[in-house]
Amino acid sequence: MENMRKYLAEFFGTLMLVAMGTGVVVFVGTQAGPLPVALAFGLAVVAGAYAFGSISGGHFNPAVSFAAAINGRISWMDFLGYVVSQIIGAFAGSAVVLGFMKAFGAPAATIKQVGFGQTNFTSPISFLSASLIEAFLTFIFVLVILMVTAKKNAAISSVAPFVIGLTLAALIMLGLQATGASLNPARSLAPAAFLAIFGSSAALTNIGAYIAGPLVGAALAAVVAKFGLGSEED
Repeated sequence: MENMRKYLAEFFGTLMLVAMGTGVVVFVGTQAGPLPVALAFGLAVVAGAYAFGSISGGHFNPAVSFAAAINGRISWMDFLGYVVSQIIGAFAGSAVVLGFMKAFGAPAATIKQVGFGQTNFTSPISFLSASLIEAFLTFIFVLVILMVTAKKNAAISSVAPFVIGLTLAALIMLGLQATGASLNPARSLAPAAFLAIFGSSAALTNIGAYIAGPLVGAALAAVVAKFGLGSEED
């Protein structure tokens, strides 16, 4: 029962993240700059962390769970359960966005044109460059998460969700124009898959950059946090 609650928490948290974040991408867009999108994702993380953090730790991101497993904060079995829950939650979040578009009467051609808030990159950004950008952004994000949630920083645990959410927002503002600033394989996979259903597979073709990049960045953050900064010490 305890494990199921953790997995449900990750499902709902990731659903919120994808629905709120990519929903703003779809319905508000980036014409006003990156701030609305960055705040949507950042506030979704803050809300999810406060709502579900005490149950699962509030990861909502396979890269974060990967780092937590590397540093022994969760078991590898839980890691698998978290990732499955996060991916299903991300797909549910994209389904919510689709439901909103359908509610507005958007035809399939419009949905294909507007998309689902998917992440992608275009020339001159290469696959390698996109992967490295995602790795760097995720490294910073996960490093902050591991440090502000470390036992030695228990005194600031009440504000940790705000620190994490604001960090995510800042990193999205930094990387949005380059790669879409995913930092989260589940967040990229679901919108890309939904868009492919409507006939455009461009984002899904490049999904490898949004899986490999964040996982490499998270792994590096885990090592630096544990062995360089003592994140797992009491």
